[in-house]
Amino acid sequence: MKVHLRVFVEVENLGRVMNILADEGVTGFYIVEYKGVSPTEWKGFSIKEDPKSAISLIHDYARDAVLVCSVVDEELVDPIVARFSRELGDEKYTIIEIPIRRIIVNSPPE
Repeated sequence: MKVHLRVFVEVENLGRVMNILADEGVTGFYIVEYKGVSPTEWKGFSIKEDPKSAISLIHDYARDAVLVCSVVDEELVDPIVARFSRELGDEKYTIIEIPIRRIIVNSPPE
């Protein structure tokens, strides 16, 4: 089975994440940039319900983060998770595994 592996990290750890994935046999990935606030940083905040206040709060308090995503064989997931635990144990990260039932690629001729 294939797994959509998502790794959410602070931007300063992006190179380390890419190296781990490549070393563990991941042949491709894509990256989405985020501004993130962890639950511990968020605790105690009360946001006005207008969009400008919410966006202003995110700009002022959020950290730069990235979501590194790849589709991998299920057998690769445990070794990847073990590497993250060993090599990024002192860093914040979140790993999400989503099973894939089917992949459809449409590639019409140009």
